[in-house]
Amino acid sequence: MLELTGSGAGPLEAGDPRRIGSIPLAGRLGAGGMGRVYLGVREGRYVAVKQLLASVVGEDEDFVRRFGHELDNLARLPEGATAPLLDSDRTARPPWFATAYVPGITLKEAVDLHRGPLPAHALWLLLREAASSLAAVHALDMVHRDLKPSNVMLTLDGLTLIDFGVARVAEQSQLTRTGMVVGTPAYMAPEQASGKRRLSGATDVFALGSVLAYAACGQPPFGDESGHGVLYRIVHEQPDLEPLRELEPELADLVATCLDKDPGNRPSAAGLLERASRLGPFATPLWPAAITERLSERAAFAADVREVDVPTLPLAGGKPGTAPDAGSAPGTAADPAAGARAQRPGRSRRTRVFLAVVPVVVVAGGTTLALQLLPHTTELRSGPQGTPPASASAPADPAAATAAGSPSGAVPPGQSPAGALPGEPVPDGGQGGAGTNAGAGNGGGNSGNPGTPGTPPGGGNPPPASAPAPKPTGGGTKPTTAPPPASGTHSYRNGNNGRCITQVFGASDHGSCSDSTARWTVRSASGGNFKLVNAQTGQCLYSNGLNQAVFVGDCAQDIGRLWRSGAGGTLVSGLGGGCLDLGMSSGLVTASCGGQASQRWTSQG
Repeated sequence: MLELTGSGAGPLEAGDPRRIGSIPLAGRLGAGGMGRVYLGVREGRYVAVKQLLASVVGEDEDFVRRFGHELDNLARLPEGATAPLLDSDRTARPPWFATAYVPGITLKEAVDLHRGPLPAHALWLLLREAASSLAAVHALDMVHRDLKPSNVMLTLDGLTLIDFGVARVAEQSQLTRTGMVVGTPAYMAPEQASGKRRLSGATDVFALGSVLAYAACGQPPFGDESGHGVLYRIVHEQPDLEPLRELEPELADLVATCLDKDPGNRPSAAGLLERASRLGPFATPLWPAAITERLSERAAFAADVREVDVPTLPLAGGKPGTAPDAGSAPGTAADPAAGARAQRPGRSRRTRVFLAVVPVVVVAGGTTLALQLLPHTTELRSGPQGTPPASASAPADPAAATAAGSPSGAVPPGQSPAGALPGEPVPDGGQGGAGTNAGAGNGGGNSGNPGTPGTPPGGGNPPPASAPAPKPTGGGTKPTTAPPPASGTHSYRNGNNGRCITQVFGASDHGSCSDSTARWTVRSASGGNFKLVNAQTGQCLYSNGLNQAVFVGDCAQDIGRLWRSGAGGTLVSGLGGGCLDLGMSSGLVTASCGGQASQRWTSQG
């Protein structure tokens, strides 16, 4: 097994493939709402292999076509603009692609390591390097569209922008075809948030301004939550640049021009590059000491020649074969030698891959959010939907989307526990599991909780309705599947704060149970699933996957719109298997099912 120390990767998990296509995998680099990223080796070099989630792709042929188109665009990007595309399979189910491994850390990780804003010289360097990459991309009439701290990789000799193209393929897929845009809310430009103008290089310049403000202030200039509140501020309010202005007034003025509401008033990436280059050359080490130390570990790992062993497993009939993969079988074009190996009975073999010392460039999966556009961005409506909150939905970092509180108190005999949906059997006195949310930085995966994206909660035989409610113990037990709620129109009250599910513009929220949007009609679907249709707007509650914000939109499609009843009054998403939960201050998210009071919803007729 490859020693992963210094790589930035963790070990492969039980459900991870050991090979994708012909690429043997050594570890997991990250996971997000679109897919997972693995560390692999190909032709004597480390690679980052991104495999899309099967739940995202589904049977959407249009998605696959657009994915292939974006791979073509990725291959066109000039050298140095991003980690180069090395291999891909757009026809695999699910599709995947491999880029060069970047021996670096994300800007978010760098700010955390430095324990505060970066110094002025590092900010100017950040501007110069990012503007250089964007200028080359914009010259090809291409746009990144999802520039954010987790897509900026710092290295010993500069930085690399990653995740070009991945957001764009989702933008016109089934998941986001109806009035939606793709991006990370806190770093969106006004034209991206409102959908009023065609996106251009100026969209990336706005995002770069927000990234620079984050590096200087520790948070983006319009707030760091994921939802309608931050989008409203981006469209209507001015950025908070005071910490940057105190640190480096000249750069603050330049960032302010990047954040102009009018795309035509923003500088070009080429102009930013010229301005930042006046301050060079930059002496080495380029970055502060703590950051440089971590980058040196990454570079040492990349330069070390390693041997990767991929053990084989017996095939049906007792013949040895290659380890399980995701994209090829023995004897296929992806691994033509595997068929021959499989015909040699009597012993198990291992494939050994030796790495050459080459300059390589770590790709950590970023979280890209699909957001419903605000129907009203220039004029607020009166009433409960008219005022956006000071903060919104889930935080930009999915790891922060954890809920507090736990159910307590005995349930009187013959009564359902708080949160039980109509018609739901009450679970027995078994223990519910909280699990450990391991989605730090990228919204991916759980430890001790099988509720990972695409994995439905397990079943169980519920006992009589007089049994007491379960108490969470952190064991990671799957939520028990329960019958769907009774048909009709209900409000759903949260067990933690007593507020009900409401709709604010295109987002979900928890508000007054007397709100006009707090009534939801149960629309039955196959397999015990159902949709929750807002009685006032006729739109459906939908999830974008585990650890993502929950929105309200068109009911015509099923992706993300299907829910089922879980144990203890939980509402479990069919996309990702997460339970409906409270956001940090407002809005709703889906999180790993753990039995918290914040995940318990009592239906009221």
